[in-house]
Amino acid sequence: MTVITKKDEKIADVVSKLKSGFSPTEFVEQFKSLYPKDWGKIEKNYRDHERRTKPGKSHPMPEPNQYLKNALNTWLKK
Repeated sequence: MTVITKKDEKIADVVSKLKSGFSPTEFVEQFKSLYPKDWGKIEKNYRDHERRTKPGKSHPMPEPNQYLKNALNTWLKK
């Protein structure tokens, strides 16, 4: 199950609204303001992973801010 539908399109939209040379943190803040429902889904998905993971174990999903930064880096490499 994908966390964000049409992720590439949304990342491209956010990047197009930022000045060149933007930081990953600026990207995350812009994404939150443009797509609050998707941000909520990312946070909910992360909380679900946290809740289902046994104590002392880790799960594969990074924290929400890092999740978006990773998505941006993957998109930039394409």
